[in-house]
Amino acid sequence: MLSDDLGTKRAATEEESDSSVSKKPKIEDEDDICMEDEGDSDSDSNNPFLWSTDEEKDDSPTINYSNLQDPEPEWDKDSYDGYTLEFDADGREGFPDDKAYQDFRDYKTKAFKSRGFFEDPFRSIYPIIDLEGPWSDTTNVTRRQYLANIASLCVKKLNEQNRSSVEVVSVVRGNLKPGGGYKLYITFMAREDPNGPLVEYQAKAMDFAGGRKPPFPILCRPASSIS
Repeated sequence: MLSDDLGTKRAATEEESDSSVSKKPKIEDEDDICMEDEGDSDSDSNNPFLWSTDEEKDDSPTINYSNLQDPEPEWDKDSYDGYTLEFDADGREGFPDDKAYQDFRDYKTKAFKSRGFFEDPFRSIYPIIDLEGPWSDTTNVTRRQYLANIASLCVKKLNEQNRSSVEVVSVVRGNLKPGGGYKLYITFMAREDPNGPLVEYQAKAMDFAGGRKPPFPILCRPASSIS
């Protein structure tokens, strides 16, 4: 899925450090990485030459970070919980006019409130496009079907925890936050009982390139629960 044909859209604003997100009480100039890191790493995470240190002059031991294991996320714990979105007083600088700055604020507010389920290039969360295309070069499963499988995994966990009977009906869209252990944000339609109406749900999971580890469900909830 991390091949070039993923087709994730990257905005020019990707380079910004999102210091407007802070945890209460506010921590000045805190970068977004504290909120969504959760053990993420880029494609270099498997390269021992980049993620290990040689012995230094003080005879300190070699540390091979590639051997460290990422902790499994806690079920039903949203990494956005406890954070608030605040804009700096001088944030207007660098924008050509008030409308451009207001559009920027509106976009960031919408993205933040969606908690990853809306495209958010400021936190490296990108939409998965062409859902009918193959998930990877080594499988015939479409992206839509793969996301449905991951959503079903999250629904299974939800049903086990709540003794409910939610069923996945169809995938609406999906977002991806790249990394060695990357995040999938899936919006889908579900039924809470066999004859019930369609309800919009959200599922979040951690997945791993090349299937080196099985996907891990993080949360599953009605979309209306975060409105």
